[in-house]
Amino acid sequence: MAVTSVVLTEEECYLVALIQDHSGIDLAEFLWEDATADNDENIFRAWEYQGPWWRKTSRLFIDACARAVGKTQSIILRAWAFPIQFPGFEMVLTAPELIHLNPLTSRVEDRVKSIRLTRELLPGGVGHGFTHRPFQVNFVNGAKILGRIPQRDGKGVKGLHPLRLEMDEAQDYPERGWTELVETLRYGQDKAQWRAHGVSKGVGGQFQKVSSPGSGWEVEGITAMHRMDWSDRERNDKILLYGGRDSPDYLRNIMGLHGDATNPLFVLHRLMACVDTDEGSDYNQDTYYSRRVNDEMITDRDILDLIDPPRIHLQDWNVFWMGMDVGLTNHPSEILVFGEEPLKLRNMEKRVALRLLSRINLRRIRASDQRSVIVHLLDFYKPKMFAMDRTGLGHPVYQDLQDENPSLMPIIEGYAFNEKLLVGYRDHEDGDDPKDFEIKRVAKEQAYDLLRTYVDSRRLILPFDTEMLGEWNGQTWVREQVATRDAYGKKRFSQGSFHTLDAGGLAVLVKEMSIFSKVQEMTEEREPIGVIVF
Repeated sequence: MAVTSVVLTEEECYLVALIQDHSGIDLAEFLWEDATADNDENIFRAWEYQGPWWRKTSRLFIDACARAVGKTQSIILRAWAFPIQFPGFEMVLTAPELIHLNPLTSRVEDRVKSIRLTRELLPGGVGHGFTHRPFQVNFVNGAKILGRIPQRDGKGVKGLHPLRLEMDEAQDYPERGWTELVETLRYGQDKAQWRAHGVSKGVGGQFQKVSSPGSGWEVEGITAMHRMDWSDRERNDKILLYGGRDSPDYLRNIMGLHGDATNPLFVLHRLMACVDTDEGSDYNQDTYYSRRVNDEMITDRDILDLIDPPRIHLQDWNVFWMGMDVGLTNHPSEILVFGEEPLKLRNMEKRVALRLLSRINLRRIRASDQRSVIVHLLDFYKPKMFAMDRTGLGHPVYQDLQDENPSLMPIIEGYAFNEKLLVGYRDHEDGDDPKDFEIKRVAKEQAYDLLRTYVDSRRLILPFDTEMLGEWNGQTWVREQVATRDAYGKKRFSQGSFHTLDAGGLAVLVKEMSIFSKVQEMTEEREPIGVIVF
C-alpha cells in the first residue's frame, strides 16, 4: 500500500505548532485582539505569570487564588481553543448556579463568534450551532462545549463524559456536585483534565479539602500582587476598605488565603490558635486517634476489633469527657473524647483545658454495633460524663442503652438539641422564689456558645484534622424573626454536615452542666445565684 506524504507550507507548519499548545495561549496571542492591551497593535498578550500557570497539565488542578488574577480569562481561552485542538471531544463548563455560569458561557460564545477560525467551525456560520438553557455549542468537526449547573443533588452534571472539565466558583460548588463530577472525566485519555477555579471563603467544604496538601490535586496560589497593574495605591486602598492586612476578607480576596466564612461560629484565627498545626508533632502523629469504620469493613467480623484507642491516653490523662452525634445512613455518627489537662497559658494553671484525644467516625453502622462501640469506649476511658443526642436517630440508641446497660446511665446524659436547659439565675433577693428567676437556653445554642467560649479562651487543644476544622468553621447562623420571641429573634443554624461540631459541643455542654449541678447541690435552699454560672 502506497503511503502518500503531505508537505505542509511554512504557514501551515506554524499553525500546527500553534495548535499543539493545549493551553490555547499561542493561538490566542496569534488571533485575539484586546483593546486594553499595552501595545500599539492591540494584540492580546498573557501576563508573565499567567503563561506557566495556564499551561499546567496535571489531570487534577485547582486554582486557589485571589480575585481578578485571570481565572475566568483562562477558562474562556481554553474553551475557545478547544474545538480547534480536540475535534470529536467534549468540554464541560460548570459553576454552582446560573448566575455564575451564564456570564461565563456568554463570553465564550462571543469569543467563538468574533474569531474567524472558530467561526468557520460553526455549522451554518455565525449564530448557528448554539443552544441555550442549557448552554451547548456544536462544531462541524464533532467537538462540543456544554454548560451545566449541578443542582442541589448533583444530578445536573450526571451523564457527561468530557475530555476537559472547567469548574468556576469552585468554593461555592455543592458537595454532591463534586461527588458526581468524579465519574464524568475521561480519565483514560492522555489530555483529560479537570481544572477547578475559586477563591477561598474560609476553612471548610470540598474546595478547602482538595486545595490542602495530600489531596492528590496540584494547587496553584496566585495573589493580587502578581497582576501587572497592581500598585501601591491599590494596596493602600484595599487595606483601608477591608479594614487591615489581617482582615479575613483581605486575606481571601487579595492574598488567596483561607479567611473566615460568612457569619462564622468561630473567629478563624482564634480557632486555629487552638490547633497544633505541626503535622509531624507527637500529638498529631501518635496521641490523636482518628478511626473511621463503615459497614463494609465489619462484614463477618466484630466492630470492636477495629476500635483500639492508644493506651497512652490512660497514662497521661485521668479525667475524660465524651460527646456523640448519632447518625446511621446518609450522616455518620461522630464520637469525640477529650482529656482534661492544666491550662498553661498566661498563669492560668488552675483552670483546665480539654485536649481532643480520639475521634471515632461510624458510617452506615447499625444501632446495635454503635451501642457496642459506646460501651467499649466508656469501659476504656471511664469518663466523668458521656453526652449524646437523644432525638431522631439518637433516640433508639439512647433508649436501648438505658435498657441494656442501666449501670452506665449515671454517666450518660441525653440531650435534645431543641430542649430548654436551666443554665443559671438572674439576680434576686433572699426571700424570692428562685424559680421565678431561672435562665433557660436552647441546648444547641448553649452548646455552641460554650464551645466558642472554650475556643476564644484557648481552653481547647485540637489536632490538625482538616476535615473536622472545616466542619467547625463551616457552621453559620442567622437571626430569624419569630412572633413569640423578642425583637432580636432566634438563631437559625445552617443545615449540613456538622457532626464533629455537635459532638464537641455536647462534650463541653455536659462538662459545664455537671459543674452547674454541683453548684446547685452545694447551695442550700437554692440561695440566690447572681449570674450565669458559665
